[in-house]
Amino acid sequence: MVNKAWEELMATAELANREMVRGNAQPLKELYSHSEDVTVLGGFGGFERGWIEVEPRLDWAASQFADGDFSQQVVSSIVESDLAMIVTIERYEARVAKEQAKTHDELRVTQVFRRENGQWRLVHRHGDPLVQKRPPN
Repeated sequence: MVNKAWEELMATAELANREMVRGNAQPLKELYSHSEDVTVLGGFGGFERGWIEVEPRLDWAASQFADGDFSQQVVSSIVESDLAMIVTIERYEARVAKEQAKTHDELRVTQVFRRENGQWRLVHRHGDPLVQKRPPN
């Protein structure tokens, strides 16, 4: 059930992630639910649960980036009336942790959205490094 509202949300989320690797967490924070069950398992490790933990973590994560470029490849998405999930490969090139040289990285990311008061809100994000498959033994 992909519709215009979902497509607009995905475009907004992509722009918000682009801002994140430029050091600006605000657009991404505006997409998040502010509920106690919101979770983030970010690419820098660890996890946070509840808006009171997630918000400062997003600010901290954004502070680790500068001068970034961002793109994503959609692997899969499922959109129902009040719950949706998208799996992407995110690619960015940015200065990380105040390093002079830019780093290129790829993350495999799962995001879950739900409708709250008629608006899609991000309630879960899990991102970790994309690694090469290991050959079977």
